[in-house]
Amino acid sequence: QAFPPGDPRFAAPGAVPALPRAPARQRRGGAAPGGARRAMSGSGCRLTSLFGQYLQQTRAQNSFSSIISKRLQLAKIENNLKNSSFQIPLHQSDCHAFAMPKEGQTVHGGVISTIVEDATTMHICANDPRSRKAVTTDLNLSFLGVGKVGRTLQVDSAILKIGGVLGVAEAKVKDANSGKLIAVGRHTMMFIGEDNSSMEFSQSLNSVFDV
Repeated sequence: QAFPPGDPRFAAPGAVPALPRAPARQRRGGAAPGGARRAMSGSGCRLTSLFGQYLQQTRAQNSFSSIISKRLQLAKIENNLKNSSFQIPLHQSDCHAFAMPKEGQTVHGGVISTIVEDATTMHICANDPRSRKAVTTDLNLSFLGVGKVGRTLQVDSAILKIGGVLGVAEAKVKDANSGKLIAVGRHTMMFIGEDNSSMEFSQSLNSVFDV
């Protein structure tokens, strides 16, 4: 089930949603309609929870990804969490250093790579039945086009493998309006840590920080 940008059941860009404690509180505003609640139950809840943690953690720690998390939206979850989509509007600060206004101000490849890595990291970790943390072992991206300032990027992530040690996701980056394919890539991660460790930060954050 798709939830377009602006849908009140997802946080607006820059907003920090409260982390859910029960399925009925997965989004601001209380319980979602029955169909949406069923679609986001079980494993789907893990992705919304991790996305909420991502928004909080990047700002609490002022991490590198905070430039992305302020605008990134979780747009869609499908196929029992095997597919997900994220969207982000492109700003002037995302430009390549040598991009000229008359050329359309193209977006830096490193920005797109960061968006892909962050989105697929959450997607892979949310699919781990043991809810462990993970670290990147390989990330590759092939650029087929360019992102332009003022446009919205969409990252479609598809899970290829979730094993006892490794998780692999495939990503396709496209212009959300035209559908033009901009980049394709694959992200491989190794699971580490104890079971249920992926939410450790959010649990401590609820009691220590107010962000």
